[in-house]
Amino acid sequence: KDMPFEWGANDCATFMFGAVATITGQEMREVTWSNAMEAMRVLEDGGGLGPAICSPLGRPSQNWREIRRGDVAIIDQEGRPAICVCTGQTLCGPGENGLEHVPLDRAINVWKVG
Repeated sequence: KDMPFEWGANDCATFMFGAVATITGQEMREVTWSNAMEAMRVLEDGGGLGPAICSPLGRPSQNWREIRRGDVAIIDQEGRPAICVCTGQTLCGPGENGLEHVPLDRAINVWKVG
């Protein structure tokens, strides 16, 4: 909970990959980036953040009320999409000083996990 954001080690995607692997027992994809530019290239090659998530998790819902603990969501974080994991009460993801939490209604798209 206190680990700060770090590209390729504890960014929103790697945090989500770890959560999904813990819940399902299956790894989503290999992390091949170590900085923002490399991460953006991976996303561009995959068609963007949404399609990169859809590939392993299926089609999303746009109804944040359907989200439950362990599910994955995209939020708008200061004009950029970010991936969060539902704790049951909040959506969370890595931030500058460790995990940051936002309200569930910030979810733009939601993917069921498990």
